[in-house]
Amino acid sequence: MEEENKSEIFQSPTQYESRLSRPKNQFAPKKIFIILFSIVIVGLIIFGTTRFFAGGKSEQNSEPAPTAEAFPTDIPEPTEEISPTQEPKKPTPTKIPTPKPTVNPVDKTTGLDRSNLSIHVLNGSGAGRASKKASDFLESLGYNVIQIGNAENFNYEKTTIQIKSAKEEFLSLLKKDLSSNYSLGTTSADLASDSRPDTIVIVGKE
Repeated sequence: MEEENKSEIFQSPTQYESRLSRPKNQFAPKKIFIILFSIVIVGLIIFGTTRFFAGGKSEQNSEPAPTAEAFPTDIPEPTEEISPTQEPKKPTPTKIPTPKPTVNPVDKTTGLDRSNLSIHVLNGSGAGRASKKASDFLESLGYNVIQIGNAENFNYEKTTIQIKSAKEEFLSLLKKDLSSNYSLGTTSADLASDSRPDTIVIVGKE
């Protein structure tokens, strides 16, 4: 009995030792490493994804907004509008001066050429344009009127004639021509030879 009990007592430490010497679970550190590695990988994926989307948005925001280009446009030239009631302007006719009829200055009776006698016509009546009227009349007959003006006074009642002695032959013809429009007064052939005109006619009031 005692020997059997001893054997049982000695067996119990052996069983206990076998339990203690039993190898521990070798897979526990691997599981921890795999879990940590998985966490790191997931974190990296999440971080990369957020960075990707954030970078895309920043690039979209950084792109400059398109600006509208201004193209030159042709400016239409103003056109003159014609009113329906407006009539086209008629061209203004130009006045063509009527040529003066050619006067034959040669007297048919005496054969004297009136254009060879130069005359000064002076206003001795005081009437307006008296010398101009007389000048026009004499020129219409062919006389050469070179000057008109006023006499030293306006007291001449009748028209007077003063001619150079060298041109005395024209005196009768000149008196005949003037007598149709004027009342003649004194006439003479004593005009100075160095006088510019050949004849001086002073128009009187009559």
